[in-house]
Amino acid sequence: MNLPHPILEARGLTKRYGDGCPTCFDHTGAAHGRNRCPDCGTVWACRDVDLTIHPQEVLGVVGESGSGKSTVLKMLHYDLEADGGDMRVRAEGVEDSNLFDLTSFRKRQLRNAVMGIVYQHPHLGLRMNVSSGGNIAERLLMAGWRNVGDMRNRASELLERTEVPVERMDEAPRNFSGGMQQRVQIAKALSNRPALLLLDEVTTGLDVSVQARVLDLIRRLQEELHVATLVVSHDLGVIRMLTTRCMVMKNGQVVESGLTDQILEDPQHAYTQLLVSSALV
Repeated sequence: MNLPHPILEARGLTKRYGDGCPTCFDHTGAAHGRNRCPDCGTVWACRDVDLTIHPQEVLGVVGESGSGKSTVLKMLHYDLEADGGDMRVRAEGVEDSNLFDLTSFRKRQLRNAVMGIVYQHPHLGLRMNVSSGGNIAERLLMAGWRNVGDMRNRASELLERTEVPVERMDEAPRNFSGGMQQRVQIAKALSNRPALLLLDEVTTGLDVSVQARVLDLIRRLQEELHVATLVVSHDLGVIRMLTTRCMVMKNGQVVESGLTDQILEDPQHAYTQLLVSSALV
């Protein structure tokens, strides 16, 4: 079966904290159980990670804290500067070149035009003292919208779709519960009809019942909008519910990848087996 060209293709993603030394790779990585070099102290948060996301696909990245999964997402969104690698996005108006080499201005343009992100902590994705509608309008302005009435209608439509009472559109997110703040973040992330949606630990810290509602909302939106999505989570339940394919990371490296159901039902790597067995306890 011939797959369509990927929406996102990244190769050799690397992020380090420190200068590195000739022996770094001899002492770090999944096989050594650490990502900090004992000789020079350099931390390899992410090393030579490859990934692709096809149209309408939902890819998961799972691993424990410090595995490098959120580092991957933040590099793709330009929240962190990559120390190595190549990223290409196939979308209208995007050049076919390594998008890490763009100017800062062009990176912001690209991010605003083709990406949407929902952070673990809502205060990273929302201006808490600005109204919910204002948060969405700000995103639309950056994507080139100019008509105030159109922006307000779009904000109203998105808040209703994400189960935020429209009558609270002019209220600031600081007055909302954690779950409602996440729903406003989702509405903001989808406002520019992104080619790629990035979800970073979106249910962490929420009550179990609220987690279930947020996950149900995301899954419903995926079915309706068919947006290509990258889901980063330490929770195998989230990965199982939302993704079709996943990668398992440990100490900055990918140790296993494949179809989500296959990996969770028959994990091959010892670390993946540990994750799955821990989730069943």
